[in-house]
Amino acid sequence: MLGNFFLQFAANGVLCGAEDAMLHRLSELLYAEKDRWIPWVPVLFGMGIGFYFALPQELSIWWTLGAIELLIVLTWLNRLHPERLLFIAVISLVVAGFTNAQLQATYISQTPMISQPQTLYLQGRVAEVDYNSKGNVRLLLYDVKDFDGQTLAGKYKITLLSKQTPVVEGECVEMVAKLMPPFPTSTIRGYQYDRHIFFEGIKGTGYAISRGIKLECPAPSALGSMYKAGVEHLRDDIVKRIKSVLPSDEAAIAAAIIAGDRGHMSQQLIRNYQDSGLAHFLSISGLHMSMLAGLMFFLIRLIISFIPPLALRYDSKIISAWSAIFISAVYLVISGATVPTQRAFIMTFIVLLGVLFSRQAISMLTISWAAMIVLLFAPEALIGASFQMSFAAVVALIAFYERFATPLHRFLHGGNLERRISVTKRLPRLIFSYIVGILVSDFIASAATLPFSIYHFNRIALYTTLGNLLAGPVIGLLIMPFVLIVLLLMPFGLEYWPLKILGYGIGLANDITAYVASLPGAGMALLGMPMWGLILISLGGLWLCLWQKPWRLLGWIGIVAGSLSMLSISVPDVLVDNSGKAVAVKDEQGNMIVLPSRGKKFVKSIWQEKSASPELSEEQNKLLRQIWQGKKIDKTWLDLECNKQECTYRNRVKIIKNQGLEIDGQRFDNRSTLGGEIRLTPAKAEINSIREHIGHRYWNK
Repeated sequence: MLGNFFLQFAANGVLCGAEDAMLHRLSELLYAEKDRWIPWVPVLFGMGIGFYFALPQELSIWWTLGAIELLIVLTWLNRLHPERLLFIAVISLVVAGFTNAQLQATYISQTPMISQPQTLYLQGRVAEVDYNSKGNVRLLLYDVKDFDGQTLAGKYKITLLSKQTPVVEGECVEMVAKLMPPFPTSTIRGYQYDRHIFFEGIKGTGYAISRGIKLECPAPSALGSMYKAGVEHLRDDIVKRIKSVLPSDEAAIAAAIIAGDRGHMSQQLIRNYQDSGLAHFLSISGLHMSMLAGLMFFLIRLIISFIPPLALRYDSKIISAWSAIFISAVYLVISGATVPTQRAFIMTFIVLLGVLFSRQAISMLTISWAAMIVLLFAPEALIGASFQMSFAAVVALIAFYERFATPLHRFLHGGNLERRISVTKRLPRLIFSYIVGILVSDFIASAATLPFSIYHFNRIALYTTLGNLLAGPVIGLLIMPFVLIVLLLMPFGLEYWPLKILGYGIGLANDITAYVASLPGAGMALLGMPMWGLILISLGGLWLCLWQKPWRLLGWIGIVAGSLSMLSISVPDVLVDNSGKAVAVKDEQGNMIVLPSRGKKFVKSIWQEKSASPELSEEQNKLLRQIWQGKKIDKTWLDLECNKQECTYRNRVKIIKNQGLEIDGQRFDNRSTLGGEIRLTPAKAEINSIREHIGHRYWNK
């Protein structure tokens, strides 16, 4: 079919040597799919946002205003030419996305972030409580004041020394804390934590050097603050009730899927879910929202059907739809309203509105509205793995449903959509369709999210289909129904036994993930792809899914080209952080070896993850320490020679311990541009600095 399109395109344009014929053919194809234009609106808007974040330097807002004025003039001059106006509209959507991201960043930057380490007395109200990887409590404070009572603008995230929180959300606390500038990214193409907290409105992070002491303070007066405090109290109460009934692992998962609190899960539990392909279950998204709304819808319809006066007098479908909207809204609030949950709620809300007004509910138009709303209010969500993976999966599934829904319905009805077959004949088909549906849906969603998983996490789960097939029935038939029952009964204090049954289902899911994750090669580490490769795959996938005519198959060109971009990525020879203390070098097998120097353990773990390097065995660790101390040399494994003060790597890089590097005779330390990756070429060393890579932006000034 793709070949036929190329032949037809050539016959109409290239072979005739007529540029007008090509443009005419393109115009015909475009107008033939006029009903698919709207889904491209958030795509073009998002391209503008992506362009803003891809710029190496902050662009003056005057350039943006100039572009807007130019578009206005061009629109006026071409007001009588529809084709030109269409092109101008496309450019305008891209500029609108860029402007939206730039304006939000400019507004947030009016309150500067902390630029130098400092020790301060802080008192403030707790907006959020979570836990770091070591289990220590972290408090997000707002309405913050210093020792003199001066207000400090913005929010502050402080890690306490204790693992027990002295306060809950909405209460006030005081402490002495060491505040530091936001931690910059530790590697090229790495996650930019400083950018994340910038858009969260967090002006400083650090740790308490005193105990956190609860402080009496008046209730928040602003309506928004009162609402947030009330919600956080409710979420905290839900988590406490769950933990009082269930064992730790089951309680941690229950808290994650009910209240969106993921701070209680052990690292082993998280890794099991990741390597089994069930990590999506830990983040509240479309799976949870759709199941909960669907269960509520059918539960209310079932109850009404048993009450004849209600069933005869009222439309049970309308009552059920409004009930499902209500429980979805409650779930959105108590789960923390993260980006996947917002998207899931918008999708569910539009679907249920379609039920209320007897319209088609699941469509590309629905997901388009959801994407546009999220990007309009949170443009930074575009560059996050959560947004990318959730929307990629949903778009791919909708595209598949649009193409194959009719054959599926025909199969379920015995080949005739007009004729109803008996339940006994239909039941085996339904069971078969359910199993095949899990496999096919999992395959489509996994394939759609695979590039993003490789780019962001450098890891893929090989047995994701097996994990979803085994855990799917447990989640759909046991866990989610009792999540609904728990939410309905908890206000009356009757949640004990439903929580017990929910915990049993979660225990089964935990056992399944542990089994699948233990299979050989369950979690495979991979080198990430370059950004341009991910962009090609994304645009190719959108072209394939959003259009419906044969020219949509051209999207495979972008997908294949983007996939091949992984061949252009290789491990650097040397990695160094901006302090010059943490250093990693490449061994003779092409793996990165993190040297036993000083430096942040977090940075070293990120290096190992991003380079897809295996962990060293106990014997290798022992040999590495001996090489570092100058006691041994093993150039068949690692071309490194050391003494007490310094090491020489491949006779070209001198590593001055805990101070810096000397590359081809040129000295680099933390007073110069240090931090990044180094590639040793025969001519000269190529140094790619992190600072040069991310540019001078609001969030890393």
